[in-house]
Amino acid sequence: MEDVGHELKNFFPCEDLLLYGTATLNSGAILLTNSTSAFSMGRALLPKPIPVTNAKHALPFSTSFVFSITPDKNHLPGHGMAFVFVPAAGIQGAASAQHLGLTNHANDGNPKNHLFAVEFDVFQNSELNDINYNHVGVDVNSVKSLVANEAGYWNGNGSFVKLKMNNGDKIRVWIEYVKGRLTVTMAPIDVATRPRRPLIGVDVNLTEVFLDEMYVGFTAATGNLVESHEIHSWSFTLPFGS
Repeated sequence: MEDVGHELKNFFPCEDLLLYGTATLNSGAILLTNSTSAFSMGRALLPKPIPVTNAKHALPFSTSFVFSITPDKNHLPGHGMAFVFVPAAGIQGAASAQHLGLTNHANDGNPKNHLFAVEFDVFQNSELNDINYNHVGVDVNSVKSLVANEAGYWNGNGSFVKLKMNNGDKIRVWIEYVKGRLTVTMAPIDVATRPRRPLIGVDVNLTEVFLDEMYVGFTAATGNLVESHEIHSWSFTLPFGS
């Protein structure tokens, strides 16, 4: 991978983090939604937009974070969360439940959304072509993912190990975008080293998606099904000179 320099780490203890909907700071972590509020949305963004294009080309980026999704014992769990780039602060134009706080029924798929996300979805919606109830997907302007895989990781023996995302366990994620190639890797927090083989590798032209500057952060949503979505740590790396 190219050297993309300028690491910005663990933003969420900052008082000026932008919080919307049900998002709050919880003992040094971001609590996007709680496990009791139905049809809720929470979004947390860096306080200022960051430059993501240079000479009309999308810049490389790298991010890593630790999340957990915890259901309430008295409710069925849902729906999921996402790491996201959005063109504006706020949560306008987003809906709860299957839209994950990213889009709504009317605007889903509109290229004017200028939306990019990696979703961690724990409910299967057939109308969105979800592959199952426990998947990671790459979203461009829509919650109908360009590509999706069952959540899990490739261990050192070359075997695929499934990961249940909404059992309360902490999971680490690595997302990288270099020269139009996006990779997403995940593993349990107790796995000492990053798996060499990514869960997802796909070519995505984000130059057609990104504006010159975008807000970066996380979003999550519940529906009739509820759960807490929490970000425990986060680092984000920008290119040199940005």
